Amino acid sequence: MSQKAAGGPQMPPVGTTLIGAPSSTLQFEVDETTRETDEKGWPYTAYRITTTYQGRTFTVFRRFREVRDLHEQLKPFCPGLPAIFPMWPNVFNRFAADVVDGRKSRIAEYLRQVMSALRGNPVPTVLRAFLQLPAAEETEAADSAGPMLPQSQLEPTDTVILVAYQLPLIVHRADNGWHVEWDEDSVLNKHGLNLQMRVLWVGCVSATVHKSEQEGLSDLLYEQFNCVPVFLDEELTSDFYHGFCRSYLRPILHNQLPLPTENNPFSDKRWRAYCTANRKFAEKVMEVYEPGYMVWVHDYHLILLPSYILRRHHTAHIGLFLHSPFPASDVFRSIAMREELLRAMLNADLIGFLLFEYTRNFLTSCKRLLGLEYEFKRGGFLGVEYGGRHVMVQVSTFGVSPSQLSLHLHADAQARAASELTAMSNAVAKKATPRGAPVVLAAVDYLDRFKGVQLKLLAWEALLKNYPKYQTGYVLVQILVASRNQMKLVTDAQLVREEIELIAKRINETYPGTVYLEEKTNLSTAGRVALWLRSAVIVYTAVREAVNAHPLEYIMARSLANVPAGVTIMSEFSGFSRVLNGTLQINPWNEGQLQAALDQALQMHSVEIEGRAKKNLEHITTNTAEDWARRFLIDLKSMVRKPEEHWMAVGFGLASFRMVGMGIDFKALDTQQVLLSYRQATQRVVLLDWGGTLSPADTAFYDMREQSLYELPESVLSALRILCADPANHVMIISGLGRDKVQAAFGSVPNLSLAVEHGFSYRIKGGQWVQLLPGVDTSWREIAEAIMAVYTTRTNGSFIQRKGSSVTWNHQNADPEFGAMQARELQYHLQGVLAAFPVVVRIGKGYVEACPKGIDKGIMAERFLDVVQSADPRRAQPVEFVLCIGDDSSDELMFSALH
Repeated sequence: MSQKAAGGPQMPPVGTTLIGAPSSTLQFEVDETTRETDEKGWPYTAYRITTTYQGRTFTVFRRFREVRDLHEQLKPFCPGLPAIFPMWPNVFNRFAADVVDGRKSRIAEYLRQVMSALRGNPVPTVLRAFLQLPAAEETEAADSAGPMLPQSQLEPTDTVILVAYQLPLIVHRADNGWHVEWDEDSVLNKHGLNLQMRVLWVGCVSATVHKSEQEGLSDLLYEQFNCVPVFLDEELTSDFYHGFCRSYLRPILHNQLPLPTENNPFSDKRWRAYCTANRKFAEKVMEVYEPGYMVWVHDYHLILLPSYILRRHHTAHIGLFLHSPFPASDVFRSIAMREELLRAMLNADLIGFLLFEYTRNFLTSCKRLLGLEYEFKRGGFLGVEYGGRHVMVQVSTFGVSPSQLSLHLHADAQARAASELTAMSNAVAKKATPRGAPVVLAAVDYLDRFKGVQLKLLAWEALLKNYPKYQTGYVLVQILVASRNQMKLVTDAQLVREEIELIAKRINETYPGTVYLEEKTNLSTAGRVALWLRSAVIVYTAVREAVNAHPLEYIMARSLANVPAGVTIMSEFSGFSRVLNGTLQINPWNEGQLQAALDQALQMHSVEIEGRAKKNLEHITTNTAEDWARRFLIDLKSMVRKPEEHWMAVGFGLASFRMVGMGIDFKALDTQQVLLSYRQATQRVVLLDWGGTLSPADTAFYDMREQSLYELPESVLSALRILCADPANHVMIISGLGRDKVQAAFGSVPNLSLAVEHGFSYRIKGGQWVQLLPGVDTSWREIAEAIMAVYTTRTNGSFIQRKGSSVTWNHQNADPEFGAMQARELQYHLQGVLAAFPVVVRIGKGYVEACPKGIDKGIMAERFLDVVQSADPRRAQPVEFVLCIGDDSSDELMFSALH
């Protein structure tokens, strides 16, 4: 069978297994033909078959002989098919227009008959191969297709470089140097991940290190902890971390739009600091990187890192996991350097998000800002095609490490933790009643406006007012942590603190002792576990939050300690609320709903409490920190990479830089070979596009070539004169513009052949203008324009373009989803109305085009070659050199015709 396809996935191996969905889901259309040549040089007609399958379209070109061969292959699966091919006999002239049109309708009818003969059974593999449909998602055979990625296994010999803004270490000065230990609160710490492979960590340290001490500390961390520190000076840290990351980027990622004030929220100085910091991280990564290593980048502080690494090593294996939310596309587009960040993320091979909501927002941003399409892949992945590279997007939630958490339940660990909670224990003890110790509701929140502590306290105040029974014997313990990873938090922390203290003070004045508020610089894991064991309910009311492992700790710690389960109240805006289905989910902005949840939690029966906890434990025990890291790295390792020679770095700066993946059969044009072949040839043909090739490409709204005073650069005209002066050269300009514009621009070049309106009419050198297909009916254009005008009115951002003999409806600037829907409807509308005219209706990326049938640049290129070959039969000199240059999809027709 011919392998030429005009879209759709690659052809699967042809077999005999019945696989996949019922055959009734397929619809067919045969709407176009092209003239092709087989390997022996014999011409044939290729029919374009468009199959609609599960809401997607797949297009393939097949010749009549292949349909006849398909019939023999299908007979074992379709007993109702006749023994002899049930179509028409051979004809004298198979290229006649009436024969070709008849075969188009009959091929579609035959395929529908095949579907009827299958009677709803799965589609045979041979038919899937013929139509180039994807492998079925479900199979009825035992040898069903596996996931898209071949699953690798992590080996002890594998190496991964984990890169995060801060190393998962606690570094303090000691009398004899430095005291260093693993930070148990970091999800990236060695014991929490427990990876059975070589791991290197790259990141900053929390302590202030003078330049004279940096080398010594670096050696210590690398030798004893496999950590490579990155040292940023104080000013760079302020602009990079506190300025750009925390003050500008983080609020936007949490769906908070920046509002204009007397100062622009975006600072170019802070952006440069962000770039500089990411570049310094890349330099440290490359100090320890070796080919074959995996690089795993973490969170929004280092989004640019994949680009910087790829500049240095084109085939680096890079994964990026975003621990923060990813905002809706309308919010993300408010970032001043949005394309730089988005393209940098796409330079990773695997991108991970905590929730599908964040994944959907990212993919929508890719579509709306970069025009990139995505598709679902086998194995639970989503994929984005970016410059010939397949960027995979993974949804994966991490958790806590039960084995590490159990260490903090030992008696000695709890004894040390008791000292951290002495003040709290004394205050809570005062609320004891004759019935016993008070019921504790607890939470540990960072001093951050996004945590919504004010909303929690206001709801607690309202509950005490509306439910007097909770005024005695109940205490809300609110611990505020003023630093994260030993770093200062947001700049408005003091204002947030004052607001919280004001509400807590008011509540305690009205209902004494019902709120215990304490601020700490840090609360150890053991301290939190001790608090969780004393709390009947935990309450988290974040207004926007991706990661908060405290509820997971609470549920797991009580289970490991064999104490009765507690109740978890979580904001629906917290990432983990989507996976902990046993929690009470609330809208923190709805005070009445939060009151009701607090009352429900305090009155809940123990059987329901245990049932909810059991449901949460199912997720926590199967999504530990170890499982998360192992899943991500297995997927990253499993991704197939092309060799170095199949990649090309394209673009300058962060906005345009990307790695472009070339096909295995791709061969770059060798200019030296072109010159050598040119000099040796005695008969040469040169085919040139105009817009985008000999002059800058036109935009959707403005084409400088349409201006009355436009002139081609003299350098272009001079080069054309030199080429055309050689009698062995035959040069043609093939343009989509009209005759007047093309002749005005190129008419001064002697012996230059011109083709206009994609080949509608042409002239050879200084000869007469002739039509490619004489007598073509063009009355259809008024009808097509009238229909397109209706869709233009209904689709904001769309417009009509008239290029010579074709009419195009352009929706590149319309809403992507709505524009695509309207384009499909317009295509069907035009095909139905213009069925009686010799017109082809094509749909492409951002446009629908109606053009005369049998007229395109490919057919014009073939005609020009024929004319050159037959110009002087006595010389009988074959064309020995053909050079064709173009820049867009219409020029691909020339390339295909010449091949």
